[in-house]
Amino acid sequence: MWVKNLALFAAGVALLAVLFVFAMVDGGFFAWFLFYFYAGLFVYEVLAFRLAFQKVSAKRQLSAVRLTAGQSISYRLDFTRRGWWPLFWLRIETQLPAAWEFASQGRKQVLQPMWGAKFDHVVRVDGLRRGVYRFGDTVLETGDLFGLIRRRMLVESRDEVLVFPRVVPVRGWVGEHPDQAGQLTPTGRRTEESTNVLGVRDYVRGDRLSRIHWPATARRGTLQAKEFELNVTGELSFIPDFSQSSFPPGLSANVFELEMVIVASLMKYAFDSHRRYSATFLGRRLLKYGPGVEQSLLIRCLEALAAATPNGQVDFAQSLSRFAQESVPGTTLVVVSPRLDRDVAVAASLARRRMKVEWFVPALQRELTEVEKTGLSMLQAARVNVHLMASEQQLSRLHVQKGGKSIGSNR
Repeated sequence: MWVKNLALFAAGVALLAVLFVFAMVDGGFFAWFLFYFYAGLFVYEVLAFRLAFQKVSAKRQLSAVRLTAGQSISYRLDFTRRGWWPLFWLRIETQLPAAWEFASQGRKQVLQPMWGAKFDHVVRVDGLRRGVYRFGDTVLETGDLFGLIRRRMLVESRDEVLVFPRVVPVRGWVGEHPDQAGQLTPTGRRTEESTNVLGVRDYVRGDRLSRIHWPATARRGTLQAKEFELNVTGELSFIPDFSQSSFPPGLSANVFELEMVIVASLMKYAFDSHRRYSATFLGRRLLKYGPGVEQSLLIRCLEALAAATPNGQVDFAQSLSRFAQESVPGTTLVVVSPRLDRDVAVAASLARRRMKVEWFVPALQRELTEVEKTGLSMLQAARVNVHLMASEQQLSRLHVQKGGKSIGSNR
């Protein structure tokens, strides 16, 4: 733009010199009229360029910087000018994220401020989707009445907006709370004592004699020790699936969005219920939050979910196995993943020996494959509570079946 205006200015000066020489040589009325007319036009163009944005200032106002998916945001620019030169026309354009362009109103606007001291520019975006967004700069453009020259003014903006996942009410989910399941134990207790025997393992030195499983010892010929089911603490441990392999290109992007809604809603439920919870996000980098019950913890988790993408390089089954080994025994592990295959079922079965497992599957409206049906059967056999989620509304009507098998929204 500056190069073009400079070239026009140079051409204008050259033409003015030519007309002056022509008027001096010819000396006639028409020659001098042509020179003075062009000289007046040239002075006007110079003034229009130099004084276009004289003493113009802008103030930005955002309706909010933390919103929930589905809400609207408005971006307002209030301009104040104290100059005496009129703005016959003014074109305003705000640079928005690509995802907002089709949902925006007023992104481009043409005004005629003239001598007005104040004017504004408002951009509104409806139906925001989850994510982290940044407003771009606002470009103001004006010029002369003839459209020969144009000048731009840039209003820089570095405003960041976080759009959290939508939160829906959760009803009918106990989450294996100890005082509701009849297994009241102190929070954080790490004992293995329980009346439920999950299986047997080889006897190791240090095990009490009461733990020896005599029938299994007789069958195998070596000492076998009982492996008890862990008591449940009041703590929830969330681990959503951010693995890239769990979301192949053919899978709808809405599946991951449904997963984010499920995670955010369950966390809000834990917060409202005053349940201690923690969260582990395994994307490109490892993020751990909690445990706690503070509102600040919920906000940090929601901020992480707003920026989340399925970009983890490690397979989710491997991550789940490693996490289960390192987590506090006796907690309730809340897994949110679209996968229902043998690998994740085996990982969940191993985790089930140390803690309760609640498995939420964002499946949308589709039929399960044979591989997924096999994985579902394995999870149920390991007494993992599985909730098949066809939509986010089903969080408001979760139910638990008898026998420890939980299939919310079963089709």
